[in-house]
Amino acid sequence: MKDFLKFLPQILGSLGQLGKLLPWVLVCGILGGIGYFIVISHKDPYKCINNEIYEQLRWDSDVYKFVGGYCG
Repeated sequence: MKDFLKFLPQILGSLGQLGKLLPWVLVCGILGGIGYFIVISHKDPYKCINNEIYEQLRWDSDVYKFVGGYCG
């Protein structure tokens, strides 16, 4: 316990420095969450229908146009 009390002022002093980094940690966390949402919600823009390749017209649409080629 005496050893802990000896290092307590150094520990409390470093907590003040960590407070300066808190806004940056929050910003990085929010940007990481947005990036994670984008990656998870990404759909493949191509579909194989009747062994032919179709491409999605827009990312928020369910409409596909014939591109050509064959898929298996």
